[in-house]
This record gives sequence, C-alpha cells and structure tokens, in this order.
Amino acid sequence: MEDPVILSMEDPVILVVEDEAGVRNLIRYVLETAGYAVLTAGDGEQALQVSRKFPTTIHLLVSDVLMPKLGGIELCEQILRERPAMKVLLMSGTVEQPPEGVEFLRKPFQAEILTQLVRRLLSGR
Repeated sequence: MEDPVILSMEDPVILVVEDEAGVRNLIRYVLETAGYAVLTAGDGEQALQVSRKFPTTIHLLVSDVLMPKLGGIELCEQILRERPAMKVLLMSGTVEQPPEGVEFLRKPFQAEILTQLVRRLLSGR
C-alpha cells in the first residue's frame, strides 16, 4: 500500500482495488489529479488489510470485480460490514451483469467518465 497524498483534511479518501498494476496506477493518477486521496490494493484480501489499518474514513471503494484471492463482490460484502457508510463502485471488462443496487463502470472507460461518476457518488446524488 502506498500512502495516500492528503491535500487537506477534507479530501475524500478512495480505496482503489485492481489486480493489474498498470490499470491501478492509472486510476490512482486520475483520481489524485482530480483532488482525491487514494489508497491502493492489488486484491480483495490486501484491500481489507488496508482498510483495517487506515485510521479514518474511507469514503469510496472502487474495485475490479474479478480478482485473485478475493473478488470485488465478496470484498464489498466484507468491507461494508466494517465500514457501512462507504460508497462502492465496481468495475469490470468481463462481467456482463453487475450486482443489483451497486454502481458499475464497464472497462475500458475514459478518465472523465470515472471522475464524473466518483464525484456523483461522493456528493450523494
């Protein structure tokens, strides 16, 4: 886990979980450029560890659906038990039918689409 870049105490914190390092780093860059503090993990098990060690609020989970060890759907179920106020955005290039009631982003996507969706989720609209 890399330490997030905290610009101010009001910065929303986002946990990005993606098993492909290049995709994970690109998402991190896009979100940090948009002003968000970003934590990263390479799979669901690592994401749970990151979440448990992070002392303050994590506002949004952005996770791939299909990952080794612990997939995105299972991760959501577990992490929301510990952080029920956390919002969730799942993404996939292979899953055809996203889980009901969960925000979903199909890969590949444009950076602008990601930031717009994240902004909407964090604003509660």
